[in-house]
Amino acid sequence: MSLEIGELKSFVQKFTTAAGVDADPAVVRFWLREHIDGTELEWSNTTSGAVVTSPTGFTSVIVRDSAGDFHLDFNARKPERITGQWTGLGTVIVHPPETVFVRHSAIAALEP
Repeated sequence: MSLEIGELKSFVQKFTTAAGVDADPAVVRFWLREHIDGTELEWSNTTSGAVVTSPTGFTSVIVRDSAGDFHLDFNARKPERITGQWTGLGTVIVHPPETVFVRHSAIAALEP
């Protein structure tokens, strides 16, 4: 998948128990790594809503959509390869990281 600078990428996570039942972790974390310059960003949230952190300068937050379902909308800000990884504290299953490529614009994707 690829995006252009300024596009939103919605990173989505479904947390489940080993039995496949949707479950909210006690703490949800999302890490994003911008590979070219090595920037690492972290968001966290508790399902009780007591603690919510976002990297300085970012307005995006982790959103709980329903039991076990969370998302975070990230605004692609520079041409990069970015990887997002969710983790949950508690007895939940976590899926592998997701990598996305961000390019300058659609024009940059055209070949002569």
